[in-house]
Amino acid sequence: MNVRSLLTVGALAIGLVAVACGDGNTEITINQPQQTGIAVTGSGSVTVVPDIAVISIGVEALRETVAEAREDAARAESALRETLTENGIEEQDISTQFFNIFPQYRFTEERGQEIIGYMVSNQLSVKVRDIDNLSDVIDDATEAAGDLVRVNNVSFTVDEPEQFFEQARQEAMDDARERAEQLAELAGVTLGNARSISESSFGTRFATQDFAFAGGAVAVAEAGTGFSPGEQEVSLTVSVVYDIE
Repeated sequence: MNVRSLLTVGALAIGLVAVACGDGNTEITINQPQQTGIAVTGSGSVTVVPDIAVISIGVEALRETVAEAREDAARAESALRETLTENGIEEQDISTQFFNIFPQYRFTEERGQEIIGYMVSNQLSVKVRDIDNLSDVIDDATEAAGDLVRVNNVSFTVDEPEQFFEQARQEAMDDARERAEQLAELAGVTLGNARSISESSFGTRFATQDFAFAGGAVAVAEAGTGFSPGEQEVSLTVSVVYDIE
């Protein structure tokens, strides 16, 4: 075989097609191999009951000076932490979300904008592992911090979600396999092994209860605060391409 023949065979092997254009230029395109197989998407979901509550709670003090605001906020935050500990919350389950000191302004036509005080905010994220104790945790914390308490929201989640993802993943793969087998049967072909797999996780859809709550001592005087974690869902999908034998 001469050099010209070798070049021709090589060009065909890599799928190159040369087309002579009218202006003397040569356009080269690459023929991509046609995709074969059966591509399906399977889904799986697991209903779970949350076993952890996360509270966004803190204190906020507005005073004429930074020192006064910081002192009052620190006193309320200390009382808040103390009651959390008394309710069995471990130190590692309490973390600071943010701490801010901001001047507060008032605008009047006579004086324009002037500072009327300073706001100190200290917000905590508290993980409650015993959901049955959540109402007591909230009520005792708001009573301890008094009118300076701020509760932003309460959310529910699970401590170890991976176990539920594994179950949802198994259901998704089973669903994909059933779909592919039906398509193969309808097409009169034999389904082969999986060639590629990709996963899309939607995570957990857990409930959040929002609050704009201050001055808990009065609010909890008559009855305890009620919460319902309900049931949540862990879901994901898989995209699978199977060979055809």
